[in-house]
Amino acid sequence: MRREPLRGAGQRLMHVVVVAAGWFLFGWAWLLVGRDLPDYGVLAWMIVATLIISPAVTLYWVLHNLAIFKLKGPRRQLPDTKAEYLHDWAGRPVVADWDMLRTAPITVIGIVDSRKLYRCLAPRSVDPGVSRLFGKG
Repeated sequence: MRREPLRGAGQRLMHVVVVAAGWFLFGWAWLLVGRDLPDYGVLAWMIVATLIISPAVTLYWVLHNLAIFKLKGPRRQLPDTKAEYLHDWAGRPVVADWDMLRTAPITVIGIVDSRKLYRCLAPRSVDPGVSRLFGKG
């Protein structure tokens, strides 16, 4: 299942304008906050606009997703993907036993001799009360 591409140049331009306007407003807001004495009237308008725009965008997104659901119906299964691959995104060769990794409780991934190596690690049985491999958390 792939996302439909944007329909035309107008739709792409609208996306670019909306994103650029959002970043402009973000930068402008930080400029106002960074000044010594902000104009509290402008700050109040920004708060009111945020209280109106954020729920409006969220409502639009919910309605958009509901329209997709009505068009396509509920998901019945996950999309088929192939987990096995020969090279990672950086072009390093990948060494892995994919069948064993699917059932491994712990997987360790490392770079050895410019290769990405996936290994299965058995859980420790030293102390049954310890459930984490590392001390943090």
